[in-house]
Amino acid sequence: IAILTDLLAGMITDGNFLAIAEHAVLKGLDRLKTAAKSFGAGSTKVQADLKEGRLPAAVLQLFPAAPKPSKPDEPKRKR
Repeated sequence: IAILTDLLAGMITDGNFLAIAEHAVLKGLDRLKTAAKSFGAGSTKVQADLKEGRLPAAVLQLFPAAPKPSKPDEPKRKR
């Protein structure tokens, strides 16, 4: 597993980041999570997706200080 994890860590791109990062988190692969977090921190596409709230919940675990996407305010109900 360690060899495959190291290989995948070197192959992360904007195109496959979500799949690799999500599986790293779900499978508990610490080396791969570290590589994905490092890649994501330096990728403008990943940062834009993070800012817009387009990342899966599992991937968001790699960026705990990320701002939460704002939800539109629901209209207040009259009683």
